Amino acid sequence: MVRYIIPYIFLYLFYLPFRILPYRACLVYGRFLVRLLYPIAKKHRKIAYDNISYAFPDYSEEKKKELVWKSFLHIGDLLAGTLFAPRLSRKWMDKYLVYDAESLAIEQKTIQDGVGVVLISGHFGTWEILVQFMGIRMKGGGIYKKVRNPYVNRLIHKLRSKNGIKLVSTEESSQVTKMLKQGYWVGFGSDQNAGKVGIFVDFFNRKASTYQGPALMAYLTGAKMLLYSVLCGEGGKVMVRVKDLGFVDKSAFSDREAAIRHYTEVWTKALEEEVKLYPEQYFWVHRRWRTKPGDFPGQI
Repeated sequence: MVRYIIPYIFLYLFYLPFRILPYRACLVYGRFLVRLLYPIAKKHRKIAYDNISYAFPDYSEEKKKELVWKSFLHIGDLLAGTLFAPRLSRKWMDKYLVYDAESLAIEQKTIQDGVGVVLISGHFGTWEILVQFMGIRMKGGGIYKKVRNPYVNRLIHKLRSKNGIKLVSTEESSQVTKMLKQGYWVGFGSDQNAGKVGIFVDFFNRKASTYQGPALMAYLTGAKMLLYSVLCGEGGKVMVRVKDLGFVDKSAFSDREAAIRHYTEVWTKALEEEVKLYPEQYFWVHRRWRTKPGDFPGQI
């Protein structure tokens, strides 16, 4: 068990300042850490540069490199938001959360309707803050992948569920359909590479293997689909943008596969449009396009 305890201690010591410092100080500290790591993060800088080059082929070399730098600075904000997020309260939200009128109206009406919601987000903005305020603002649920280290797994589960969100592991995914039918808002961060289990849809000028989960759950349960972007703003503000993607219209498609592909394309395109507005806040360092058509025979 020593091999688990030592990494846990290091992780907890790393987390400790974010548990103590005021919110604005956490943001400064997060960027400070990233500035320290940036010079040695050559591999991840290259991944970000390559991804940005595909996504924005018309950008000059100078603009691409500038976006790489800004996206790394944003990782500092993301780190701060992620580790501060368990301390969120209604008082904090009243001070820092900013909604535009349309987004607030969509959220309030959906809550009043009492329907289950497939809440789709991406590795974009400060997404862990979204996880936390889902537990405060609505009947929130989330899916998480267990970590092998039992101490780290227990800590992550405790932090993520701090504000009342109901978590289920990927091994208990059958619970998601029950939750949606019971009116839960279940969050899906589904824009990572889906490997051989995904379907290929267009995302920033390339085919990307994409998880079918959000569209499938909406299809099976009749839940509403909402796309959330939770973005870092000036002075520590957090901007919340909501796009109503509606319900699955089964009658418009010949079979389930066609419907799922269509709605997967819909939410992926909606996310792409959001990222284009705030490209520095996308997580360009992840290998979103690692799986390519032809890597796995039979994949569509």
